[in-house]
Amino acid sequence: MPLALLTLAGAGVLDTTVTMYHVNPQRFGPIPRNTDAADVTGDLFFQLFEVLTVPLACSDPTVPSWRKPFECRNLETTDPSDVVNKVTLRVDSNYSAYAMCNIGNAQGKDPLGRPCPVGGYCCYCSEYVHGHFPRTVPCNATVGYQNLKGHFGPAQMPWHHSCSKDYDCWTSHAAAKLTDAHPGIWYSPLEAGDCSLHPDPSPNCTWAVHSVEKIVNATCQSDSFFAAVQRAAPAPFANCSSAATGKANASDACWIRAFYTAVLGPDASKPNDWKVTGIPIDDLIQFWSAPFESDDPAKGGCPGLPIPPLAALQAQDMRRAAGEEAHTPPAPPSPRQRRREAFARHWRAVFGGEKA
Repeated sequence: MPLALLTLAGAGVLDTTVTMYHVNPQRFGPIPRNTDAADVTGDLFFQLFEVLTVPLACSDPTVPSWRKPFECRNLETTDPSDVVNKVTLRVDSNYSAYAMCNIGNAQGKDPLGRPCPVGGYCCYCSEYVHGHFPRTVPCNATVGYQNLKGHFGPAQMPWHHSCSKDYDCWTSHAAAKLTDAHPGIWYSPLEAGDCSLHPDPSPNCTWAVHSVEKIVNATCQSDSFFAAVQRAAPAPFANCSSAATGKANASDACWIRAFYTAVLGPDASKPNDWKVTGIPIDDLIQFWSAPFESDDPAKGGCPGLPIPPLAALQAQDMRRAAGEEAHTPPAPPSPRQRRREAFARHWRAVFGGEKA
């Protein structure tokens, strides 16, 4: 049963109800304070845009480390305890700029090298100035918001669609999958706006959790999604090892290329004269959402994980906000992470002369 959280009466104008999803290590709990979240299309786009190319992009020996994608250094998407939380928030719809929220590494840095608590979350807001690299600016208490079709679409960022590697092309072309009906939204609810941290009515009360709908294991969710894609478009996977088993292998180069062919179409790896086709976006949304609609694996469902009691969630978050709770270091590598690293070592040995 969803966990309902009460909003402080008169604490702010929370005029909109928004259901969103966010991925994080389970130890942080389901309340999306200082973590980025998204609607279904936004999270689906995040996987296409930044996550699924990681085994290829991060192991490419021809690209120096400083030019490798952001996700090669993102601890949030590689923690073996990752879960996907479905939550509904009541928010003040006077949104502000989207904030990038990430987990600090052992050196106390976020993936872009900015100060960040070791093993804890930090958020940074940016201001985009035409012709210049985005600069960091102070964040507001209101929930951050970004329309992905408007931000990453070809009309806004035509330069982003040049590419030299197939994995760069998939990333560059992923936004063409977005539509006016499904533009994809990213949200960033920051600690400063969390109504539960304001003892009295406050103008900084800009969001409150209405309910925690479901928490599922991230591997279960992705495996369900991947399997649905493979069933819907089996032809690209025919020459991959997964064809015999029917099970996805998101660390295998053949499977990754087949996945993007199925989802974005055969032209998606081309730098020029490309057209995005593949599985319709409505079907992809249905595949991605299925783990939250049922607990039955036959229907693509995933069993819900226990939702902590309200008192425990609030107490943990209050301690963390006050700096009284130590941040937990990242967990040991998962089997999937070890397979990805083995894949990377193999290709570094083949192309870079490194010992495998």
